[in-house]
Amino acid sequence: MVKEISRFLAAHARYLALDGARTNCTHPAQRERLHIEILQAYLEVQQCAQVIAGLQYAAGMDFADAN
Repeated sequence: MVKEISRFLAAHARYLALDGARTNCTHPAQRERLHIEILQAYLEVQQCAQVIAGLQYAAGMDFADAN
């Protein structure tokens, strides 16, 4: 599970970096491309979180149940 957590942390760091960079955009095309990258990073973070929750549930950790 360490691999999945490391992947989650890397994806989250990428998302935060992109979110911080979005205020530096000067052209509409640049903003649009950055917005797409932010959405992709967000989805990657969500996927990693779901994988981790699935592994926790498979390991018998009841707190990993979906709300």
